[in-house]
Order: sequence, then C-alpha cells, then structure tokens
Amino acid sequence: MQNRSAHWILAAVFSTSLGVGLIFGFEPPLIAMVLHRAGDSSATVGTVIAVSLVAVTLMGPLYPRVIARLGLWRSIVGGILCGGVILLVMPVWTGVGAWLALRVLTGAALGLSWIASEVWMNSVSGAASRSTVMGIYGTVFSSGTVAGPVVLEITGTAGSLPFAIGALCLVLTLLPLVLLRQAAIGRAAPPAVRPPGLWGLAALIPLAPIVMVAALSAGLVESADLSLLPLFGLHAGLDERRALLLVTGFVAGNVVLQLPIGMLADRFGRRILLGICAAASGLGPLLLPSVLGRPLLLWPLLFIWGGTLYAFYSQGIALLGERYSTADLPGANTVFVMIYCIGGVLGPSVGGLAMDHWPSHGLPVLLSAATVPLLIGLSIGGWQLRSARSRQPSGVPAAAARPPGGC
Repeated sequence: MQNRSAHWILAAVFSTSLGVGLIFGFEPPLIAMVLHRAGDSSATVGTVIAVSLVAVTLMGPLYPRVIARLGLWRSIVGGILCGGVILLVMPVWTGVGAWLALRVLTGAALGLSWIASEVWMNSVSGAASRSTVMGIYGTVFSSGTVAGPVVLEITGTAGSLPFAIGALCLVLTLLPLVLLRQAAIGRAAPPAVRPPGLWGLAALIPLAPIVMVAALSAGLVESADLSLLPLFGLHAGLDERRALLLVTGFVAGNVVLQLPIGMLADRFGRRILLGICAAASGLGPLLLPSVLGRPLLLWPLLFIWGGTLYAFYSQGIALLGERYSTADLPGANTVFVMIYCIGGVLGPSVGGLAMDHWPSHGLPVLLSAATVPLLIGLSIGGWQLRSARSRQPSGVPAAAARPPGGC
C-alpha cells in the first residue's frame, strides 16, 4: 500500500464489501421463505435467486464503460443505493414476475459495486501486499455473507421489516466512503480506463487464462457445495442437522483462512500458493465420503477445503492486478466476475446431475475434477516460466522472462 490515503480507501471499500456480502447471504434465504409460504415451487424459488448472477454476467460488457464514466466512488455508491432501494420495493411489488425483474436489477446494481470495489482495491494496494489485501477482502466479504442469515434470524421473514433492515444495513456500510469523500481522499481522479466492448473483453482472457480458469472453478465448486453438500450428507446417512452443518464447516474455513493465505502468497508467491490451494481443494472432496462418520477428521477437512477453495477467488483477483495494466483492469475484473458467475449458475445443476447418476461419489468426483484444469494450467505456466528464465541472458530483469499468456 502506497500511503496513508490508501489505507483509508481500503478500509472504506472493505466496509461496502461487507454490505454487499451481507445482502448476498441475507436476500436468498429471505426470498426462499417468502415464496415458499406463497406456495411457489422449489424450481421457481431457485430461478428467482439465481437470476441475479445471470444479470451480472449479461451486464458485464457495460460495467467497464459505467466505471469509466462515473468513476470508482460513484459506481460503488450508486450500486449500493440502488440495491437498498430495490430491497425496499420488494415487499410492495410482490409476485414471481415482479421479483424476477427486481432480482435482475439487484444483480446489475450490486455487480457494479462488486467490480468497482475490486478494481479500486487492486489499484491502491501495492504489489508487495496485494495478496494480503485481497485476503482481508475475502474475509470481510464472506463474513458479511455469514452474517446475512444471522440478521434474518433476528428480523424474521414476515412482512416488510426484514427488507427494511436489510436495506438499512446495506446503506450504512456506505458511511466510511461518504466520510472519505468529505475528507477529499476519495476525490482523486479515477485511473484512466479503456472500456472494451464485448470482443474486447474476450480478448483480455488470453492474457491470463489460468486466472480465468480459477474463476470458473471457484464459482462452480462454491455454488455446488453450498447448494448440494447438505443433500449429499442426507444421502450418506447423516441427520438433517448434521447435514446442514457441513456447509457451516466449509464456510468457516473461508472466513478464517483468507488472510493467512494472502500473507503467505505475498511472501512465497501467488502462483505457488494458488497451486497448493488447488491441490488441497482437489483432494478434499475425494476424502469426504470416508470421513463423514468421523467428526474429528470431517470438520478439519471441511475447514481446510473451504478456505483453500475460496482462495481461488481472492488470489485470482490479486493476480489480475499483477497481470493487467490499470487501464485494462476494470475489463479484466469484469471478465473474471462474469466467468465466476457462469460457474455459479452451472454448479448446482451439474452437481445435481452427478449425484443423480452416482449418488455416493458423483458430487465429490465432480468437485475434485473441477480443480484439475487449474492444476494443469499452473504446472504448464510454471514450466514455461522456468524455461524462459533458463534462456534469459545475464543482466536481464526477471520480469522480462514472464511467458506470454501466463497466469
């Protein structure tokens, strides 16, 4: 981090990230309970919840243009204010059709804040501490996601109160950014941005293909785990309470391990840590069936698996800041989030098919297999980097030996 202003900017952006994470954990179960009471099917509930990720993906080509026009501060504030207003409208404008439209708007608005926040964090964090910053970000965001159901437990799911409390919590997280603006720290001109079109976004992928593979793996495995781990536990003979706790152990690893993983990545290398995390995340699901009945092994396994898997996202974002120029970073970050959301949409359906065809091992094998392309890509990239360095003439900086199309 370059100076004291960067510390204040990061603290303010972490606050808004907490709010976005809270809504991600708060709104889906609230929607599920309200629609269930209204007699809607599980398929309908799932569609209403998932459509926000589809909206982020479809709106992706527009985000860099909006960020270039509004700047980072206005993009974050505008997205969160829109998200808060939409929450207030939901208990007034009810019905599946209305909520489908509102969830599209929610995804589009919070997606803008999501991407602008990550771009700003990457822009102000120095190269030496970027992984640590993203580790803190991962911890803050996931803490908000975990806090969402806790807030819902307090407010209940009936009437307009939970929607109002959720909107209030979201908007309150803007306070540090508002104070930052008043102190003139957040008024600096945003970095120059090249807003690419759709084909321009696609052209950014070959510059860091392995990072994009990490996004796809993260989205697919996270969504499949959160949706299907309890069902897998029930099929394996666990009671409902213990099956639901599988997700708790998985998410706890995400909350606790992101910061230490980020600090280790800054010290030993982001690609090395990402490879270790990929190996651990590939092994974890394969061990799961054999430890389901052994709590002393099960909970540490879920904890480590969850923490290392979520590092795909946080360290992938850190690698974006290393690989792309400041002008291209909004576009690259948008592509990363779009691919992550595509994985999030695919995960539950592909995982469900795997369980239907092989109930005892289909889900673990799929989740393990999802990490293989990342491991292969990291291995090839490491081999290319070593080869480039071995051919490097003496006196040439190491940065010049970076292979094209690497991480």
